[in-house]
Amino acid sequence: MDDRWTPDEGASRPSPHDRGPGEGAEARPAPPEGPQDSPAPRRNPYVIPSADAQKPAADRPYAPPVGPWPPQEPAAGAADDRPAPSAPGAAPPAGPAADSPAGGGGAPPAPEAPARDEGLSWPPPAPQGSGPAAGPPASDPAPADPEATLPAGPATPWSADPWPSVPGAGAPAAHGPARQEDPESTLPAGGAPAGSGGPSAEDAFAHRAASEPVHEPAYEAAYEPAAARAGADPAAPAGAPSAPYEDPRKEPGYLDETSNPAFPPPSGPPAGGAPPSGTPPFGSAPFGAAGGAAASGAPGGGPEGGPHGSPSGDGRAFPPPPAPPGPGGPHRGEGAPGPEGGEKKRSRKGPLIGIGAGVLVLALAGGVTGWYVLARPSGPEEAAASYAGAWSEQDYKAMSALTADGGVQDVLGPLQENLGVEKSAIEVGEVVEKGDNAAEAPFTATLSLSNAGDWTYEGAFSLVRDGAEWKVDFGPASVHPDLAEGATLVRANVWGERGHILAADGSRLDTEDASGSVRMLTGQVGAATAEDLERLGPAYKEGDPTGLGGIQQQYEERLAGEVSTSIRVAETGSEEEAAADPDAPVVGTVEGKPGKDVTTAIDPGLQSAAAAAVSTGGKPTALVAVRASTGEVVAVANNSADFNRAFDGQYAPGSSFKIVTYESLLEKGLNPSDTMSCPKEALGFKNAGDAAYGQQSVTEAFATSCNTALVQDVVNRISGADLTETAELFGMNADLNIGVPTREPSFPDPAGDSGLLAAQSIGQGRIISTPLHMATVPAAVADGSWRSPALVTDPELPDKPKPAAIPHAEALRPMMRAVVTEGTAKKAGFQGEVYGKTGSAEFGTASGEDEELQTHAWMVGYKGDIAFAVVVEGGGGGGSVAGPVGAKFANTF
Repeated sequence: MDDRWTPDEGASRPSPHDRGPGEGAEARPAPPEGPQDSPAPRRNPYVIPSADAQKPAADRPYAPPVGPWPPQEPAAGAADDRPAPSAPGAAPPAGPAADSPAGGGGAPPAPEAPARDEGLSWPPPAPQGSGPAAGPPASDPAPADPEATLPAGPATPWSADPWPSVPGAGAPAAHGPARQEDPESTLPAGGAPAGSGGPSAEDAFAHRAASEPVHEPAYEAAYEPAAARAGADPAAPAGAPSAPYEDPRKEPGYLDETSNPAFPPPSGPPAGGAPPSGTPPFGSAPFGAAGGAAASGAPGGGPEGGPHGSPSGDGRAFPPPPAPPGPGGPHRGEGAPGPEGGEKKRSRKGPLIGIGAGVLVLALAGGVTGWYVLARPSGPEEAAASYAGAWSEQDYKAMSALTADGGVQDVLGPLQENLGVEKSAIEVGEVVEKGDNAAEAPFTATLSLSNAGDWTYEGAFSLVRDGAEWKVDFGPASVHPDLAEGATLVRANVWGERGHILAADGSRLDTEDASGSVRMLTGQVGAATAEDLERLGPAYKEGDPTGLGGIQQQYEERLAGEVSTSIRVAETGSEEEAAADPDAPVVGTVEGKPGKDVTTAIDPGLQSAAAAAVSTGGKPTALVAVRASTGEVVAVANNSADFNRAFDGQYAPGSSFKIVTYESLLEKGLNPSDTMSCPKEALGFKNAGDAAYGQQSVTEAFATSCNTALVQDVVNRISGADLTETAELFGMNADLNIGVPTREPSFPDPAGDSGLLAAQSIGQGRIISTPLHMATVPAAVADGSWRSPALVTDPELPDKPKPAAIPHAEALRPMMRAVVTEGTAKKAGFQGEVYGKTGSAEFGTASGEDEELQTHAWMVGYKGDIAFAVVVEGGGGGGSVAGPVGAKFANTF
């Protein structure tokens, strides 16, 4: 049926605890007529009874009922498939799998397994029984459904006891295999009130002990006053457990074993065999079920004859709370003395109460100590230390919170900007109290000023008591003793001698008669502008000398040194006038330091040769030379003054990049003795002048710069990732870090695009390089390792990469030599043993199909330990235009 609850007139929402696993809620029986007892609240049996328990009933406080009042009646004629509750005094319905203890009368069927109660752990039980077994023997427990919390069986009214009652306790018990129980569990102690005449839990316990050949543990009451013993059931045998003392004002309640660490949840059957049947575990009876004998005077019912101690048999009364097992465990063995006969066993309640009392005493003691420590006012020393710490961190917001009136940002903010304070360190001396509500804290302040040294001075600030706290009485004088309201501090700077830029031999490069190419490297010194001040900071003012461009700007701090600074008092709004006024009051000075030199790798002789070589061409030309064994940049030349093409000019490298491509092919198995085919056209590419050379050796194809031979081998032998890896081996896709800013060479990975791979293998496509980077390519072949270039040698450049070995440099050298001796650079005019590679890099966009693109002319090579790269912007053929420029340079050494 539909398990959704539909409110009818007078109906109540079903409880979620009435659900079985995996199914809807069982239909709830209609509320019984007449007054109802409220569900008993849960009570911990280990709580010591209050003093009210000893008072007469008339003097005890009234405990109002908890449940709804009055109970709601179901709507007349409403459909209800729930089993009706038993009438007062009625016997439970018979079931096919249960007999009464006397052999007659049926036990109530087992209820549907209720849904798991979050936070509780219910052991999967098996039916209990005494007398002739109707199911498997006790030694072979019935398997339990791991999702069920109660034994499966025919449905029973929700008010019925979920565990069959103990035989002889006023309710029938089911036959069947013995239920495995928690070895820590006990039979709930308690019974009928004195004088009620009904059988108690003690009666059931004694009856079962006499009828079952099981070693039964003896139980003792946790607390049993004389009044309780006097009213005990006289029928209870000696040694049967007595009910613990109950507060007469309260109804019996459960002890939740999941909340008591003394009783862990069951993890399996107890050692030594099955536990005694009829002993329900702690917390096994759910809400609304009785865990043994009825809690009323009538057999099997309450005062009104209900089956479970409720006025009308609805099962809403709780069973008495279980007594904890004794120190010997739940199974003490046969013949163990009971609480009223023989040696008395120790109760667990005493140690638990003692532990709880100890914890409470410690908690109270800790609370008192914490209150004393936290509530007592902090002294002025703590306040002064906190204030100095915030000042050292330049945390003006935190400083304001430690002052009586704030205003820290208004004073220290402008002062920090005027002086260029980069770091503060405040040390507090011994705080002196002046009366009960005032104190003074001396301090020493050390301020690190930009482009200057440290300024140290002494001062003091006052503290006042503000209620239970001490706070700083802040004002300008608490920052510096010479400051007053409306005043601040400024600095006046006097620069010392500036450092110089030197060549490798120690000669100055930053002279007035230096060439244009050298000035592009060094930059120049000029007057600082307002825009420069934003970059330079408060150490500078307009007109101060500063570096502009090149090494002068890049190494400004080193070259300028530390300025000599005087700290002056100025009226707020007149800072510039005070800085320029020689009569302004000075409160401190910081002696400056002269600037330091910057040394480069520039070789003056090679630099002059490079400058002479590029001056012969009419088009923009740049030349860079590096020392192959170190990577040092020894010469840089430009014939155009608009910008430094040697470092910043970005061009496709053209066929000069084929050094990198052939290294990748050699790595993938190409042999210099192999034969290559050089047709007029291949894969959409042509050779310069539509040349076709037929079958060639690898060296011949390299020397003649055959495009068609190269692209065929590239697409058949290597991938885009292979060529990218080799390009990066030669320094592409990385910052060159030479000491001044330069452009980064770029080689995008042509992954999955064979056409782009072929184009980039001949130095076209999307490759971008510079003359500086291309000079390092032949240098790597000459040395056998690619080395990151360096223009500045002192100070040492940080984070320079380690040299990268070129595996096939030895095979590339004769190929590069053939370019000069019999290839495209044969007519360039090189003298001596020169190794090189020419290149013509197309650029721009053709307006027609037959129109040829313009080309940049390249020549790269090395002679001895000096490698070079030449680019002529829009020059045309590499061998005929850039080659002679390179030859003019190389023939000078």
